[in-house]
Amino acid sequence: IGQNYLLLQEQVNWEAGQEVLLTTTAVHDSRDWHRNEVMTIDYVVDNPIPGVVGSAVHFTSSATYAHIANNGYQAEVGLLSRNIKIQGAADDSEPTDPDTGGCTGNGHFGVNFKPCPWTSTTGFGGHIMVHSGGKGYMEGVELYRMGQTNVLGRYPFHWHQLGNACSDCYFRANSIHRSFYRCISIHGTHNTTVSENVAYDVDGYCYYLEDGVEEDNTISFNLAAHIHPVSNVVADSGGGQTITPFVQSRDLILPADATASGYYITNLHNDIIGNAASGGWAGFALPVLHSPIGANRDVNMRPGNRLTKVFDGNVAHSTGWWWSHAGAFYSGGSLYYSSGDDTLLEYNAGRDQSKGTRSPCLVDKCVENNNCGSYCYEGERAWYKLTNNKVFMTASPSLNSWSGRMEVIRFEAHDVALGMEALQDGFGIDQLLVECRSGEEWVIPGNRPDYVSANGFFWYDTGQGHIISSSTFRNCGARNANNAYDTSPTRGCDTNENNGCSSGSTVWGFLTHSDQFTPELMQATSGITYEDCGRRFKLVDFKDNNTPSSVSGRAQNWIDTDGSASGLNEPTIMASGLTDAGNWWKVDSNVVDDPEAPLAFIKVNDGNERGLGHIRLRWKDEIHNTVGNGSSKACTPSDNWQNCGTCYNGSKVDGSGDPYCPALGRIRHIGSKFDLTNDPTGGLPITANAEVAGLTGGFAWLLQLDDGPPKSLKIDQIEVDPVETPMVLAIPYDSGTSFSITAHAAYCSSCVETFFAVNSVDHVRASQGNTYYYDEATKLLYVRIVQTPQTYLTDWHLWNLDDLNMDGGPRTHALDRFTFSGITLPSFAYGPYLQIDADCAEGAISGHCATTPSYVEPEVCPPDYIQVSYDKCCVSEGSSACYIPTLPPTFSPTPQPTFGQGDNLVLNPGFESGLTDWYANSGLIQIDTSQAHSGTQSVLATGRTSTWNGPQQTMIERMSANKTYRISCWAKLKGTTSSDTLKLTLRINDDVDGTKWLGISNTINNQDWTLIQGDIAVNVAGTLTGIDLYAEGPAVGVEYYVDDVSAIEVSSGGRSLESARSSTQPQHEDVEMQAASGAVVSPMFALLTVAPIFLWYQWK
Repeated sequence: IGQNYLLLQEQVNWEAGQEVLLTTTAVHDSRDWHRNEVMTIDYVVDNPIPGVVGSAVHFTSSATYAHIANNGYQAEVGLLSRNIKIQGAADDSEPTDPDTGGCTGNGHFGVNFKPCPWTSTTGFGGHIMVHSGGKGYMEGVELYRMGQTNVLGRYPFHWHQLGNACSDCYFRANSIHRSFYRCISIHGTHNTTVSENVAYDVDGYCYYLEDGVEEDNTISFNLAAHIHPVSNVVADSGGGQTITPFVQSRDLILPADATASGYYITNLHNDIIGNAASGGWAGFALPVLHSPIGANRDVNMRPGNRLTKVFDGNVAHSTGWWWSHAGAFYSGGSLYYSSGDDTLLEYNAGRDQSKGTRSPCLVDKCVENNNCGSYCYEGERAWYKLTNNKVFMTASPSLNSWSGRMEVIRFEAHDVALGMEALQDGFGIDQLLVECRSGEEWVIPGNRPDYVSANGFFWYDTGQGHIISSSTFRNCGARNANNAYDTSPTRGCDTNENNGCSSGSTVWGFLTHSDQFTPELMQATSGITYEDCGRRFKLVDFKDNNTPSSVSGRAQNWIDTDGSASGLNEPTIMASGLTDAGNWWKVDSNVVDDPEAPLAFIKVNDGNERGLGHIRLRWKDEIHNTVGNGSSKACTPSDNWQNCGTCYNGSKVDGSGDPYCPALGRIRHIGSKFDLTNDPTGGLPITANAEVAGLTGGFAWLLQLDDGPPKSLKIDQIEVDPVETPMVLAIPYDSGTSFSITAHAAYCSSCVETFFAVNSVDHVRASQGNTYYYDEATKLLYVRIVQTPQTYLTDWHLWNLDDLNMDGGPRTHALDRFTFSGITLPSFAYGPYLQIDADCAEGAISGHCATTPSYVEPEVCPPDYIQVSYDKCCVSEGSSACYIPTLPPTFSPTPQPTFGQGDNLVLNPGFESGLTDWYANSGLIQIDTSQAHSGTQSVLATGRTSTWNGPQQTMIERMSANKTYRISCWAKLKGTTSSDTLKLTLRINDDVDGTKWLGISNTINNQDWTLIQGDIAVNVAGTLTGIDLYAEGPAVGVEYYVDDVSAIEVSSGGRSLESARSSTQPQHEDVEMQAASGAVVSPMFALLTVAPIFLWYQWK
């Protein structure tokens, strides 16, 4: 404020009389209220500081407002003037219906002004269009009063439907200001460059990918500032997740313009590098298009699923004002043709998954299945990658994603309401820095920054998978007397009106309002650092403040892999500390309580097999089908589960005061330490929404339903690492009850595993998960619950989270999971379930056994020991003399083969001996030392003129007829092809049937090594005369690497997996075979403060 010069990091050739933009660093930016300034240059001095390259730009007047430049972030400086100027006429370009002001909308932090809608609709400036095979290049030009409001195609600059014919075209070092409709549109055009441009005071989305088909363009180092909604129609909303959709009309020809932002990225398969966004509804809008629109609506692609190329080094600030979920980077909102006449566009700016979610996939389902909505399986999934991006001065989330798996690396957020809002399964975050308050003054309408939260990260309530590693939180969370982790007087933030925060702010938040949507095993962290933070944890129930508690509140859990988040600095499970959960999480005297949250911290190393598990119980569909069904009346015993509802997303009681989600039973840990004497609550309530998350590796969970033992119990949505941490369930049944217990795979009526009885609880606990035990002394049935593959149950064993898929499908692993930064979370699959059927006399209440036996607590400890935890017996409380049981012997699954060792029949499997024993099935093969799955080298298949070309080995001396072999290899594409199919094929010859081909396949990519593995039965009618193993599959000309090939005999006889192809007709002709001998740009806005002189980055 009051300064009339700036110091720039680089020398510039700017001249006296030219205009320069200083962008706002206030929290809000709109026509009615902003702090941007346009200054006129007086003179420029090069290298004003000895030894420092740069320029001092002096202005004819002093700045009126503060424009911040500190070590964390800086305002942008952009040159608006150019020597070449194209402009609309001064007398008839401006809109004739300007906004006269005075309109109100939803309240935001103490003020409720907003633009007056359906005004400023008649702007009519000039426009430039390149079309009909033309080429367009523009550099160093000023475009002023350009664009025609709501007229399609009438933009300041527009490449129109040029396809790949304009691959050398560029638009760079230009300025656009006072635009009535956008800045530059890339429409149906690819491989263009838009770079180093300055845009200011723009109606509608500025840098604009029009139909969603535009790919391989470079949008780099541009500035977009002071962006306005078209026709002043703004998606102005409050705190909810939904916004009423906008429908296309004459004065809102693109309904998405109600959320006009600096960058409109409808297709992420472009390079978005080093750009800055100031103001706008969001800074960078990434709307979800499930199909292209406009002139390209018939193109067979799903723009929302296209993979990122590079999204790096971008900055957004002074944005996100109009809605509490409008992130500065916003991956949300959906644009589609309305269902009525399929001609009008409709835009839902809020959380809209009615048309599906964004699902990046290595396999293009539009091409592969001719169905863009086909499911993307584990093994095919990709992640959007955002690197080195930054947000500051934003009163909303720095980044919000409603859908789309993401890897967010080195993201910075300074002076924000919430560091990140990630509401999507499969979200990996590494090296996040959230500085909720930097100490800078918050310039904000109403001058009440203390109305704005200072939150770090919120865990969502259901269906998620979030892993955060190596991340720092600074000055987040409210400063109050209950802060137990840091007592520094500068910790967190207080409620001052200069740069304070709301009193409920917290570093970490858990959403606990819902009885309907509840957490599974969804969240894990490592390497968390706190710097001067206030409140760290909070269970957030915005409905009832956790009184009464909810199903989601009682089930909260978090895997703190190294104890850095909890502060215990050892592996810790962080879980709900709500009183209503009883001792479900408070399992021993070493559990650390955080009463402010409230949370319980369980030390993993205090037990031998501690872990987490999740299940869903269903014993009576008429009960469970009432969950969240919309009825305003809570179910009571007299309703018989008719015309009533249970367990809602927020509301806890109905109008008569009856609870919507009462307890129908309890589940607790077994043993006297958890009986009614020690836990008067009886354990964790089981409700109509009978989902359970809890500690595994203990003696057992005890389930007791109020109406008696269930005659039929279905257990699904299972999440647990079966090998690392056993999960055992115990249910009381009276003597004489017999049981049928089965596991079922999805989509496979014959895939059933029948459990068998064993003679002890220890045998169940140590079993492969297909046994049960009924204890006559305590009248308890024990079953071990394991997570199983979705579609098969063959070769039953304890499936490890790293076990490979064996059904021949696209999955890589047998069990679904999310892995990031060395941490793996299990993910349940829809369809598989465990069924317990009890043959007992039915009681007065249908679905339940007539008799509930008197409960006898099992003795879980041997003589001279007492139970000290849910999983531990010691001589006394606090003693280190503890009992470690010796488990009975159990079957172990066949270990995975070691490459090149043991029973592997492939010679030189890792190509460490060059091409010995290998030859080319036509084409060429050569050793490559730059790529290796293991060892030092692999083989490269090159010179491929047919899809079946690849490395081959003769196996006739080592494989036999009528035996089954498990064959596998690791493979990776070379070059620009992102994904293709790799097949491992056995060519089998016998003297009766001739030649047939059996194979397995998987999708491989050019980023990571992928496993191809499956079983093939070599069944022949006559004498086996020849057998060859070779790789094939990718398109002609596509090169690929192969390494670590394996063939292991697994059985005699049998049949191949369903995916194995068999044919007695040749798929190709044998020909003569031969063998050949033988960066991302970092952010451009890293502006330094050399007190008391500010250094700025400039746009030329």
